[in-house]
Amino acid sequence: MTQHTCLVCSRGGLEAHFDVLLKCPACGFVTTPPQPALDLTSLYDTTYFAGNEYLDYRSDEAFFKKNFRKRLNGILQRRSAGRLLEIGAAYGFFLDLAQHHFDVVGYEVNEEAAAWGRDCFGLDIRTSNFLDATPDTFNGPVDITVMWDVIEHLERPDRFIAHMAELSASDALLYITTGDIGSRLARLRGPKWRMIHPPTHLHYFDRQTITQLLANHGFHVVEIRPIGVTRSFRQILYSIFVLGLKAHSSYDRLHKWTPPTWGITINTFDIMQVVAKKKA
Repeated sequence: MTQHTCLVCSRGGLEAHFDVLLKCPACGFVTTPPQPALDLTSLYDTTYFAGNEYLDYRSDEAFFKKNFRKRLNGILQRRSAGRLLEIGAAYGFFLDLAQHHFDVVGYEVNEEAAAWGRDCFGLDIRTSNFLDATPDTFNGPVDITVMWDVIEHLERPDRFIAHMAELSASDALLYITTGDIGSRLARLRGPKWRMIHPPTHLHYFDRQTITQLLANHGFHVVEIRPIGVTRSFRQILYSIFVLGLKAHSSYDRLHKWTPPTWGITINTFDIMQVVAKKKA
């Protein structure tokens, strides 16, 4: 047993889980053991987007935007104008779509990606510390915040959620996508679930723990559902053969015969989209 405080329910004494993780015996939240101070600039440098996590994030812009259009349409059904904030904006693909409807601001730790989004799309993407932001930073309260596949990367997601609540309007919306460790696929795969790879993925939520974390900081969950994700075939092959199996020669052979425009949308029901609203 390890003494480590749960970010969700504040209980100490988290227990070993899958050898490399810890699990709270009270609420079921799963996380990594205390990490050495992470150098986020190095961890999420350009190689993260081109080799370490993705084959070539920027070249797959069309596939990412296909995902983001669906998510943006869902947002527009609930809110059609206002200030929108994105945490983890990467190269700005989502904000480029959203800026036609909202006043947008993004935060990103990768300097090169942020600069690319500013230069190519004319976006306001900042590399300063979001936790230092004040309401004046955005010329008023935020109406919508989105974190697409980001919360699992944050060392202290509780602090980010708390700060979002401070910066948000009274009826603000919060959209999150992240892996669902309580899903059937995650439970079947156990320690081999593809989402388990610290130190980039630090925290693992299910529907109950994400709901409780948000409630702790003034957000009420209004919807949780599994979502499909569109990926290029090349990215899928890269994830399986290079990142997973370390079979580089097999990937090289298959890659040659796979056009970059080929892709597919798959819902494995282990990625959830959470929609929450700030409590009055």
